[in-house]
Amino acid sequence: MERVTIGVIGAGRAGGALAAALVAAGHRVVALSGRSIENVRPLAQRIGAIATDAPIDVAHAADLVFLTTPDMAITPVCRAIADAGGWRAGQYVVHCSGASGREVLADAAAAGALTGGFHPLQTLTGPDTAGRLRGSYVAVDADPALAALLRALAYAIGAVPFDLDTRHRALYHAAAVMVSNYTVALYACGISLLECADLPEDVCAKALFPLLRGAVESLEHAPPEAVLTGPIARGDDGTVTRHIEALSARAPSLTPLYRELGRVALTLARNLPDQRVQALAAALDRGMGTFNVERATEGDLPDP
Repeated sequence: MERVTIGVIGAGRAGGALAAALVAAGHRVVALSGRSIENVRPLAQRIGAIATDAPIDVAHAADLVFLTTPDMAITPVCRAIADAGGWRAGQYVVHCSGASGREVLADAAAAGALTGGFHPLQTLTGPDTAGRLRGSYVAVDADPALAALLRALAYAIGAVPFDLDTRHRALYHAAAVMVSNYTVALYACGISLLECADLPEDVCAKALFPLLRGAVESLEHAPPEAVLTGPIARGDDGTVTRHIEALSARAPSLTPLYRELGRVALTLARNLPDQRVQALAAALDRGMGTFNVERATEGDLPDP
């Protein structure tokens, strides 16, 4: 693998974890920048890199620069460095956005740099979470020579790279958001329902986590349709009806969410008799008009 010096602009949550993982894998991270140099300095001292609050210093110091700023800042930061003459021909400039394509690095490309994207499918909250990258998947979208280097770096930190067609970035990132961010939102909904049930605070805060962990562990070994449990999987329309009645009375804002997730679950319950499917559909739709369920085939998704 080509040995390059590496710099990280925006070395906070994701950038800090990536820098720490790369150093642990034996690579040279020579410069870090962030909005606050005080926040960047501890990691820089730990890994032997310079700390700066000037992104152009990182561009001057490194052969490969990761821009791990918030998505909306990638283009402005890249352009500011270009306007100051910071990018050079043959340099590698890479963003870590899930939703953005290489177009956000157009100013670096215009200066002759090779550009790409390197997006870990993982929740990262700083250098101490670098270990989460091991076993995680990383989406790579880059100029061919750079793509080979990024795949090698992914393998070096214990991750699994895959090529991502930039035309499908929005769908790819929506999948990541639904599974990661919206699972957190759904967990918060569950806590609020336990609070509505007048359970003790410590129970509300912790009781659902083992249940969530069990679901994740099951999904590691089998597809969703094989691990679905609960009233939808059992064909229990009576329980679904009681749920909707209780939600309508105590948490009406969550009733539409329950219905829609129930419909998704119903597409996964493929071993139920048609009569049970129709009964569940009716329970989910009661008071909401008609919802026609077609038995899902492999690869089908419910309408949004």
